[in-house]
Amino acid sequence: MNVNGGMKAVENAAGKEIILRLPLQPEGLMTVRMALYGVAVRMGFSFEAIEDLKVAVSEACNHALLGLRGDRQDAVLMLVFSMQTGELAVRIGIQGASVTFRDALSPAAEPPGTVDSLDAIESGRIGLYLLQALVDEILVVPGETEGSEEIWLLKRLS
Repeated sequence: MNVNGGMKAVENAAGKEIILRLPLQPEGLMTVRMALYGVAVRMGFSFEAIEDLKVAVSEACNHALLGLRGDRQDAVLMLVFSMQTGELAVRIGIQGASVTFRDALSPAAEPPGTVDSLDAIESGRIGLYLLQALVDEILVVPGETEGSEEIWLLKRLS
């Protein structure tokens, strides 16, 4: 595994995939956003859909950064952009550390009582709630590391 990061493209019967591996550090999020932008433009997504995807993928990556259990300097952020006819699936996972995404599957609901500000909502869940609004489908599957999960975000062309 190349922990310094890297990108490769593969083509299979189902479509094309771009695999991006980066050290799990905040500085890598700009690279993730630029790669996503290039893929989404190539596929013909609208500006608004691309912005939705960038926010959703950034929130999932931020969740992974914030949810990292222990100080794992060797952890690698792995993204797979799967380009199918009419849809883009982005798979986000961590290699070398445990991170969970299952909260993204919980319905976004207002907390009990009245909410005067976003401060009343658990800060770690706000980004996961955004995912539900910005993509067409979310899947959470077991990751490569024991106790870790990957999140798959699916966005369809309009």
